[in-house]
Parts: sequence; structure tokens; C-alpha cells
Amino acid sequence: MCRRTLDLGSLRIKTPAIVASLGADAERAARSAESQGADLIEVRLDLLEDPDVMREIRASVSLPLMATNRISSEGGSFRGSEEQRIGILIEASRFSDIIDIELMAPGRDLLLDNISCPALISYHDFNGVPENVRSIIEDARRAGADVVKIAVTPRSMRDALDLLRIVLDEDRPLCVIGMGVVGRHLRVVAPLYGSVLTYGYVTEPTAPGQMSVRELDTALKCLGAR
Repeated sequence: MCRRTLDLGSLRIKTPAIVASLGADAERAARSAESQGADLIEVRLDLLEDPDVMREIRASVSLPLMATNRISSEGGSFRGSEEQRIGILIEASRFSDIIDIELMAPGRDLLLDNISCPALISYHDFNGVPENVRSIIEDARRAGADVVKIAVTPRSMRDALDLLRIVLDEDRPLCVIGMGVVGRHLRVVAPLYGSVLTYGYVTEPTAPGQMSVRELDTALKCLGAR
């Protein structure tokens, strides 16, 4: 299986790419992410005491950086106003190669109007898999997504199979994540069907069912995807 290149302007990443999602230990974990197999680093600003840490991480690593400040309604820990949250992301974009913003976020368009780097538009469902996943993907594309991320919670293997069919049918950059026990295997399997990114942790999970970066790298190499 040949790795393809995700072309986002000046940002080019070999796919399937492993994203190291970093929380409270971001500065320390960022320095070991690449050696564990990461291709991209996501800094979860909502999990940090100091959201200005992006500058320090930018100076200490060579991997591309993604800034995320997850809204509480989609599983995040940010507790300030939406204006504050978007302001932090705009500032973080100065040191980032890509920004994550939720499709349903009230401040989505304000953010997109004020950043110059590519945008990953995300949608999360911690309770199941919505019936309209395909229309959600199209809504994200219309909103201006360079990459669409769908993170949902399959309740059955049929749910998981339906998600793989969606990935297989897509010809534009799409990331599909299966959360929870049933969806866990999709973190390894979905990239084989075309999901451009998969997320892992370096020291501790930042989402339900998340595997470590090292585990993902090993599994994908065993399956010939890296």
C-alpha cells in the first residue's frame, strides 16, 4: 500500500498520518511524539493551563502543529466564552500549520475569516452515529474545510461498516474516527480505506477509545499502510 500526500497549500503530509493529541503534558510529550511515530502534533489548548504554549512547542519540534481548543458541547474542557475561545485559536494560528474548528461552533466563521492556515472542520458525537453523516461532511466542506473530521461512536459493527463505506466513497480529505469500545478498531482500519488521519496519545488519552501513537504506528506498519 502506497502512502499518499495530503496537500494543504504549503503543508504536505504523508497519509495515513498519525496525529499525536497532546493534553496537559504537551510541552514534554511534543518532544517525544516524532520518535514514537507521529506525523503531526495536535495541541489541545482546552486541556492546558497556559494556552500560549504554542509558541514554545513551535520552537522545540519540527513536526507540523495543529491547534485545537475543543468546545465543551463536543467533549472539550474549555469553559470560557466563545469569543475568548476563538480569540485563543486565532492567536494560536500564528504558530500552527492547521486549525481545528467544530462545524457547529458559534464562532466558526469568525475564526475562518481570521486565519491564514488550513482548517480542519470537525464534528463529534459521543452517543452514536447520526444518520446524516454524509450531509454533515458536505456541510463542513461548504463551510470551508480543507479536511473534514468525523468522530462518532459506533454501537454495532454494522455502524462501523457504514462508516468505512463512507470513507471509501470519498475522494476529498476526510478523517473518520470511531470512539468507544466498538469503534476502537476503526482508528487502525479506517486509514486503510482512505481516512487521512488517525489520532493517538503520547502519555494519556484525550478521547474515548484512543490508542497510543506507538500502538497505531506498529499496527499500521503491520498492515502495510506505513
